[in-house]
Amino acid sequence: MIPSVDRIFRQALPLILATLALLARPAAAGELRVTLDGEAGVRSDSNYGQVEQAGEDVENRELGRAGLNLNLSWNQLDRWQIALGYSPSYERSLDDAELSGTAHRLDLAVRGDLTRLLSLQARGRLLSSPNLDLYQPVVAGEPMAVPRRGDQLLYNMDVSLNHELTRRLSIVGGAQASQRRFDDPALFDSETLGGHLGAAWRWTEEHTFEAMVSTSMFSYENGRETDVRTLNLGYERPLGPNIRLSFDGGAFWVKASDPGRPLLIPDPSDDPADPADLSGSTREDSKTGWRGGIRVSQQLQLFNWDAGYRHDVAPGFGLGRESKVDNGFVGVSTTIGRRLTLGLDGNASRHRELEDDRNDLGTAADARDLEFAAGTARLSWAIFPSIRLSGGYSRIWQSSKVEPFEDLSYDRYFLGLAFKIFSRGEAPRSPEDLEHRGEQTDAAAEPDAQ
Repeated sequence: MIPSVDRIFRQALPLILATLALLARPAAAGELRVTLDGEAGVRSDSNYGQVEQAGEDVENRELGRAGLNLNLSWNQLDRWQIALGYSPSYERSLDDAELSGTAHRLDLAVRGDLTRLLSLQARGRLLSSPNLDLYQPVVAGEPMAVPRRGDQLLYNMDVSLNHELTRRLSIVGGAQASQRRFDDPALFDSETLGGHLGAAWRWTEEHTFEAMVSTSMFSYENGRETDVRTLNLGYERPLGPNIRLSFDGGAFWVKASDPGRPLLIPDPSDDPADPADLSGSTREDSKTGWRGGIRVSQQLQLFNWDAGYRHDVAPGFGLGRESKVDNGFVGVSTTIGRRLTLGLDGNASRHRELEDDRNDLGTAADARDLEFAAGTARLSWAIFPSIRLSGGYSRIWQSSKVEPFEDLSYDRYFLGLAFKIFSRGEAPRSPEDLEHRGEQTDAAAEPDAQ
């Protein structure tokens, strides 16, 4: 059961207030950029695939939405940069007053120089969603899936230190933690905690090689624990003034323990097993495999695109065990004139159980496959300098052999109006910008397309 939203944000509030207090210092201490926008809109999820599921006609579902978007960034002479995004929103069905909820998104990134040779980079993200699908179009380049009930809490934090030994060689180390909690009792909550250590070698100004080892522990609500260790080699270089290429590859080793669960489904003709007879049984698995990915992006003033693919081991989306994940994404956006922005985005992911002759339910190894794909066409039109109209269409498809997830195929339409409430300075930098080491982040850097 996920904790209440109020409790979540009471815990996050000190972090938000500390950041705002730091940014409230005199402007001479650094450059502050702030935008606060209001949003209102409607969305239709067609019938959410219920015709295929129930075998009967189901009316389309229309939802109204209202919310705020706060974005700010602070830069102190390029020594310290902070970027914050926070978006609370409220959704309600236009046909059923009982179908409503509030979603919160928080994204905070910090990058700075602790000493002349030692730098810090950190990013934390938190998402709490109600029992409705998220309003925003599907554009994320990460694995996704749609559960029967949308109540979920996602949190992750990543902190790393970079120490420059020479002009070309640096040591990188850090820690990560994440949580994913669901209200649906058929889905398993999970937590991860891990660390990494490696080295980066800048062969030339354009060519960077990286070697990394990591260890993580996946813990699940059903008692399963998984020890994951990885070895990775990476390479990054610019292909042009505005094109970035990066790819990596390596191996993983997994050792999992699954206490108190039967290895095979009991024979129906047998008497029910006494749970106490299974409490002492513990199954341990160890598996190995490969991991890797590639990403290419180009950022221009009027045209941007981003594409990537990754194969890796992951905690599993509510499955209660580790899984292999394949994910690919592509996004293209262009600005026409000074007011109109068009975009096309695609995302596909597949969760599969790690290869094994039999899983602990005695079924085929692919019995927990989960596949998801979505495509989105979107537009944003600045009607006036302080008012922007956004809209688009998404097609969402899901195929599942996992009981908490359904086979889905439905359309989504959305239309919204954003209006500026307050702004200061140029467009703020986003938290994602601060994750790229070596990227220009001074005040003269061109702001991202909004």
